[in-house]
Amino acid sequence: MNAECRLDLDGTIFRFCITDKGFDDCGYFWTDANITVENRCFNYKTSGSCFEFSEVILIRDELSRLLNGDVVAVERVEFIEPDVQIVLNPAHDLRDDEKYEYIKEGYEIEDISAEFLFFPFLNGVMTDQHYVLPLYRGDIEELLRYLSVMIEKLG
Repeated sequence: MNAECRLDLDGTIFRFCITDKGFDDCGYFWTDANITVENRCFNYKTSGSCFEFSEVILIRDELSRLLNGDVVAVERVEFIEPDVQIVLNPAHDLRDDEKYEYIKEGYEIEDISAEFLFFPFLNGVMTDQHYVLPLYRGDIEELLRYLSVMIEKLG
């Protein structure tokens, strides 16, 4: 298994890298894990201790629920550190959505996605400004494989 999960998403490079479970900090294991997102307009990297190990497990479990069809409404996954959030979007039938007047046959169902929201600190201050990076089924499956292997390896 590679040291990182690297996805090329239409010219945006997404990297998720976990190298160490971390040390026991009064019951928290601040994992050496970070996410990097790069394209010609955006260059972002979380801190090396952005996630606690149980949160990495949570990401794996929530993405697994999404892939298995166990997420039936839009859900938001938040973490102790506010840099990253994940929005889980289940598959849904576009014919039930009032904003569409016409849907081409064969395109009635919109598949699952997971939107990674990145909240960069601007001048050392957290704002409501954020960057949204959608991951689709194949991307989610690849990230899930990586997380499962690394959690097993470090757990």
